[in-house]
Amino acid sequence: MKKHYNILVTGVGAIIGYGIIESLKLAHLNCKIIGIDVYEENYGKYICDKFIQVPYTSNPEYKSIINEIIDENKIDIIFPGIEQDLYYFIDNYKQFNTKIVLNQKELVHLSKDKLSMYQFLKGKSYPFLIPTFTDLNYKLAVETVGLPFIIKPKSSYASKGFYVIHKEEDYLKIADEVNKATLFQPSVGSIDEEYTISVFGDGNGNYIDSLILRRYLSIAGASEKTFTIKDDRKLMNAVNDLVEIFKPDGPTNFQFRKKNDIVYLLEINPRISSACSLRTKFGYNEPLFCIQHYLESKTYSIKNKKDGKAIRYIADHITYE
Repeated sequence: MKKHYNILVTGVGAIIGYGIIESLKLAHLNCKIIGIDVYEENYGKYICDKFIQVPYTSNPEYKSIINEIIDENKIDIIFPGIEQDLYYFIDNYKQFNTKIVLNQKELVHLSKDKLSMYQFLKGKSYPFLIPTFTDLNYKLAVETVGLPFIIKPKSSYASKGFYVIHKEEDYLKIADEVNKATLFQPSVGSIDEEYTISVFGDGNGNYIDSLILRRYLSIAGASEKTFTIKDDRKLMNAVNDLVEIFKPDGPTNFQFRKKNDIVYLLEINPRISSACSLRTKFGYNEPLFCIQHYLESKTYSIKNKKDGKAIRYIADHITYE
């Protein structure tokens, strides 16, 4: 008989949260899924086994509320379903008496600050970096990185605050957002050459499994269309170097672009990402790996990957009173 697990998923109203729930269900585990979110009405509420509304992590009562949920529901493991929860739990995991899906602490903190990540990897002589600058204006940016160039904040997620500047008029429209924390980069590659690569790190500089997807992003910053890539040595060489540097533990997502067959790192997300449910349907189930990694004997259910493409669309979930 399969062991029963009580699983807590946070942020179930977001695409990562309900993607984790969907993947857990597709794994056919003997489990009860408890979902939490700050919003009472959300899609994840209706696909988990039990839903509890909670406050933001900044609320002084958050810790005691989560601990009460852990105790009352005998939670075996927590899946942080949104980035903000990941940052909270990585700093406070010792205050919760259960397993939590968390990556290496240094990697999590570096990924929070794109400038710090760039400087760290530059110090490691990592060869796949996009040149990154601060304290520029339009004229200096054109002289330093050329046109078009990218403007983005050093700390953001889901492409928030990201702009491609083609001419001075573009810059003037967002000039009031530029400050000391603004990063300037050359625009490399095109939307047709963007990739998201997930690996499941073993914590020792290797990984259990991986999947490469070529992707197109939605306006919200999540993968909207993806195409499986069987193998790409240049991309995986760039990933292997990062795995050796950081020794990731658990689900880790790397994003790249190519230009003239040269690989450039965009960012690292040391967590399950928004493409979780898509990867599961291609044969790469990160939440299942997490259960096997954190709760079982680390004997992983690695499947042959399916080739194909995925297109996301808006659907309706109706409940009648």
